[in-house]
Amino acid sequence: MQKLYLFLIFGSFNLLCHAQTQPIQPLTGPGSDNPIYTGVTQYDYGTNMNADGFWLFEPKGPVPDSANLVVLIHGWGETNLKFYGAFIDRIVRAGNIVICPRYEKTVDTNYGTYTDSCARGIQRALDTLQLPGHVKPRLYNYFILGHSMGGVLTANMTTKYVYYNLPKPLAAFSMEPGADLAALLLAPADYAGFPADVKYLIAIGNDDAVVDSTAGKKLFYETTSVPTSHKNLVRQFADSHGTPAITATHFEPCSLDNAYDNGEVNVVTLVSTGVPADAVDFYFYWKLWDALVDCALNNQNCDVAFGDTPQQRFMGNWGDGIPVTPLLVIPSSATAINEPMGDNKISVFPNPGTGNFQLSISNIELQPIFELFDMNGRILLEQKITEPQTLFHPTLVAGLYFYQVRNAKDGSVCKGKLVVQ
Repeated sequence: MQKLYLFLIFGSFNLLCHAQTQPIQPLTGPGSDNPIYTGVTQYDYGTNMNADGFWLFEPKGPVPDSANLVVLIHGWGETNLKFYGAFIDRIVRAGNIVICPRYEKTVDTNYGTYTDSCARGIQRALDTLQLPGHVKPRLYNYFILGHSMGGVLTANMTTKYVYYNLPKPLAAFSMEPGADLAALLLAPADYAGFPADVKYLIAIGNDDAVVDSTAGKKLFYETTSVPTSHKNLVRQFADSHGTPAITATHFEPCSLDNAYDNGEVNVVTLVSTGVPADAVDFYFYWKLWDALVDCALNNQNCDVAFGDTPQQRFMGNWGDGIPVTPLLVIPSSATAINEPMGDNKISVFPNPGTGNFQLSISNIELQPIFELFDMNGRILLEQKITEPQTLFHPTLVAGLYFYQVRNAKDGSVCKGKLVVQ
């Protein structure tokens, strides 16, 4: 009995020693927590009110004379801001005013009213900031981000900023955008007018079962005026290597802070399960947001915000040093040729060819994924490879294309050009 007891003790200790923890928050740089201000002043013009309301958050400790301005747009029904509290808190304490417009009265409001209502909420907040006692907004340093339905509204507010007499954003971030597509998304001709110089990121979770990636892809491909030098669609993946596992659901941008609990309850808030910030916040949403803002303001950390760089894709390391499954970025850096994918031997032939070609790969245990892109970085084909020899018959016009074969386990790639005659 004593031997069994000792075995259980040492066995449990062994399991604890080998349990791999999530990556810790970086100490410096994008995603880290280095506040400038010690507190936040909250103004509530939105809780349990009609649409067109807003919440307002200003830095204090000390109170600045002026600050940059950030609009954060909540998801459908997420009108209790505790679910975004940690994100709001770090943005404000970094030296920004945050406006959260309320675009819906209840969760059954007609979606077709949301764009106008969101704009009115921002306008009312801007008017309020001109009153005595408030930190003055620097309207020339204006940024916007939103989650879910708020991610679509982020694109709408940016596209129609002139129409609504709003400041022009320097950068925009649509996080897991999704909606009643017919009622809320603008026409492709409208999104074609998205300002070409606004730096734009769209983030999606690979396991988002609420809105999937449809709206995110539409926003990426229909904002045609924005070059891919400062526009990326970024996909995040789950990883169960350690404990707690890293997930890639619709609610990853939510990071709970009960200091922002406004007491509002509805059918959405009742079923929402907010959790504190974790590695997905540190290395995905917060990292990309910090880098996006720094790139727009100072031309710094642009290689973290854009370009399918190792810095952009990096999701931290588990406690044992194993990298978390990296981000997938569209467009990829597919202009690079013959980058290694471990010791894997890969060939695509005939090249040049007529559009029918074969992929040969020596090791399919790496769970490779084949991706084909056009000259503009638009993904034309994405397919998991399960056989050493795989035939493809895409419909392609004559021209130059780029491909990559990506190791789904560690993100390493083999890249090349494909010529269609």
